[in-house]
Amino acid sequence: MKSSSPRVLIDAREFIHGRSTGIGRVLDGLIDALSEARIAEEIVLVITSVEAVPRKLRNRDDIKTQSIPSSFLKSEKAISELSKQDFSLFISPYPKLPLFGTHCQAIHTIHDILDLTHPVYRKRFRIVLDRFRLKMALKRAFLTWYDSTWSMEETRKFVGFAGKNPRVRYPGLDEKLKEKGQRDEGHILGKYGLQPGYILAIGNGLPHKNLGILLKIADEHSRPFVFVGVSRKNQQFWKSRYPTSRIKWIEHVDEEDMSVIMRGSFCLAQPSTAEGYGYPPLEAMTCRVPAVVSNVPVLIETTGGNALLADPGNQQEWMKAFEALEDKNTYQNQIEKGLKWVDPLVGRKGWKKHISDIAELLRGG
Repeated sequence: MKSSSPRVLIDAREFIHGRSTGIGRVLDGLIDALSEARIAEEIVLVITSVEAVPRKLRNRDDIKTQSIPSSFLKSEKAISELSKQDFSLFISPYPKLPLFGTHCQAIHTIHDILDLTHPVYRKRFRIVLDRFRLKMALKRAFLTWYDSTWSMEETRKFVGFAGKNPRVRYPGLDEKLKEKGQRDEGHILGKYGLQPGYILAIGNGLPHKNLGILLKIADEHSRPFVFVGVSRKNQQFWKSRYPTSRIKWIEHVDEEDMSVIMRGSFCLAQPSTAEGYGYPPLEAMTCRVPAVVSNVPVLIETTGGNALLADPGNQQEWMKAFEALEDKNTYQNQIEKGLKWVDPLVGRKGWKKHISDIAELLRGG
């Protein structure tokens, strides 16, 4: 029998020391808002490294950590065993649930299913297992969160159903992105060899990020291009295809420096051919930086039509969009539109619907 004082177990393996991911930022904001809401007596984060837990989540009375092995099967088994320990709810930031099941109510999160549907990734060794785990999670979860309507419809088309309780919930944005002038921003830019005014792209650099369209025009444009977050392996993928392009590659930026890197840019570019949500354009808008994104349905949805659009396969459209922003009135108009769009998502208020969903399950549905 479950305790009358609800305890929530959260898969926080996405917290990785020295690296910030989109899913990690989702977890950071959600856990902060859940702790502030005080609807759970205790929140237990399942982690593989204590050092990886974000600073703002440390030293809180209601947040505990539970370390587990880092190996795949042992970690999956450990989470399943933990879920037996008088928890009212388990939350997964992934489409899948633990391989060996959960023993309490569960929420899982579908950011996208590109690893199952995108042509580049269909031949992966684990695709059969991942497809099976997605279907099982949709059947077993008490609630499925989707980052966008697009992700929900893609899942429905691929699997045949979207879960027994599917809900679209746009992730919130860190309030720190709005802060300006709190630190020596010029010094921080200098640390990364940057001068203000560059065109910025952020992401892991996987093929669907479509960095080639920017690499094609980098030498033609007067502004430098800066790519942040692309692993060395993925850098080699793009460099082998565009060996002469002048790009500033920054594999890693300290978490506390990311907003400064954003604010130092002229604009944010996201040329992806597919996404599940698209955090960087919204984060840029919060930093008062215009965004230029691919005119694919999901990015139009999540930016609310408040970013400039370009065809992901047409380099001239990207050039024209960047050139349009050189006009001061256009630039300022894009800043104002972006700020208005993201305002409901910034800070803890951006997580109100997620917290409402959790409260509903903790009350017994």
